[in-house]
Amino acid sequence: MQSAEEKNKTEESVCQHCLGKITAPEDLFFCPACGTPYHEYCWRRNHGCAVISCSQKNILLNPLFSPAIPVRELLVHVEYLMNLKKYSEAINECVRILSADKDNTEAKALYNRATALINIKMKIYESADDSFRKKEYKASALFYKDYLKYCDEEESEFITTRIKYIGELLPAMARKKKIINALYVSIAILIVISAAFIAYRNFYLREDFEFAEIEREDETKNLRDIETQIGRYEKFIMKYPDSKFRDRANEKISALSENLIKQIYAEDWRVSLEYLKKINVKDNPKTYGNLYRLIYSTASSEFLQIKKEAAKLDGQKKFSEARAQVEKNLALIENFRNTELERQRQQLIDVKNLLNKKISFTAKVRDIEKEISEKTDELKKIEPGLGTGDIIIIEGRVVKKTESGYVIKSLSDKKLYAVKTDAVIYEPGEEAAITGYKKGKTEVKDDAGNTMILPTIITLPDRVSALDSDKNSILQRLNYLKEQKGKIDSVLKIGI
Repeated sequence: MQSAEEKNKTEESVCQHCLGKITAPEDLFFCPACGTPYHEYCWRRNHGCAVISCSQKNILLNPLFSPAIPVRELLVHVEYLMNLKKYSEAINECVRILSADKDNTEAKALYNRATALINIKMKIYESADDSFRKKEYKASALFYKDYLKYCDEEESEFITTRIKYIGELLPAMARKKKIINALYVSIAILIVISAAFIAYRNFYLREDFEFAEIEREDETKNLRDIETQIGRYEKFIMKYPDSKFRDRANEKISALSENLIKQIYAEDWRVSLEYLKKINVKDNPKTYGNLYRLIYSTASSEFLQIKKEAAKLDGQKKFSEARAQVEKNLALIENFRNTELERQRQQLIDVKNLLNKKISFTAKVRDIEKEISEKTDELKKIEPGLGTGDIIIIEGRVVKKTESGYVIKSLSDKKLYAVKTDAVIYEPGEEAAITGYKKGKTEVKDDAGNTMILPTIITLPDRVSALDSDKNSILQRLNYLKEQKGKIDSVLKIGI
């Protein structure tokens, strides 16, 4: 009965002669050298193995196939196979001999020789193939020619075809190599030319290119860009002080500065003045003069505005703020030497000194008012009817005598006062300065007989005689303080 293993082998086997499936196990035959499956009938009909390189190919046609042939004749056949360069078949024959006579030294020698030659052959073939894959066709052709020394006739046809193909490739490769070499040379020349041009540009035309690059942005109208452009021209002049473009760069700076000033002088004359300095007055006297007048006019307007603001602050008794405005104007006129503004310097300095006095007097007058209030409170304790504002100093002209004194017209407030005094009586028309205190009203008739009700002033000398020493001392101090306050007030009232 057919085993499972034999059945599987039979089902999987295909005869390599007729390419038909081998269905019956008894028909299956394997080549003793390479193991290729055949129908037994096909094996006999093909006279052996169908594989070209197999030692059993056409083995049935070999008269030496008979097992009764002597070993000597087999060894001769091996040498014959080696002469035909059929090294694989020679090795197979040696294996057959050694399987029968394992100590046969001649068979061993032939086996080793055949093995060495086939190894050399394979190494040459590998080198040839490797060179061919790398497109090293000349080397490949040499290897293939060397390989022909170890090929039999059948292999020689294939290798000869390969060598012929390589021979056809070599001229094309040579042409391609020439083209590639020419391309490399062209690229190298282009690189050299480019490098030379870059070097020429960087060393000989560097100024030209940089100036042209800056000049390209001259048409800008944006203020910030104009400022940047001026700065770039200035840096160019600093970088190339002896440049052939120096004059042109200065002209560009002047033109751009003029453009910038015309746009900003009304809003920022100080920045405009800085850019005016960049314009060469010798080369552009008319332009310089016109721009200077525009800037000066704007600065003059600001000067008057600051002056008004200072006067307003002075009127509000904000003397520190007013002084700050005056200092602004002093700083402003520093920019305009030998002009009408500069001629007002001394006046501004005097105003500043006056404001400094006012600032110092402001603190002083507070102390005086505080002391006046304190002394008045002391006096009220002695004489309760005396008010804080009763003490008065009057400078004026006597206009009429009365029974108890005279009528005086104050020079400061132009009012009439009835003065009662036991001291000197002034004549009408004389100027007088009195110190006293207010006390009630007095009826006085004028030259036409009309009755006038006037504030009454009692002079201190009359009052002092009746007062004790403490009251006298307080009144004298109040008189002094009022006098000092009057002087300070007269300074504080001076306008700027």
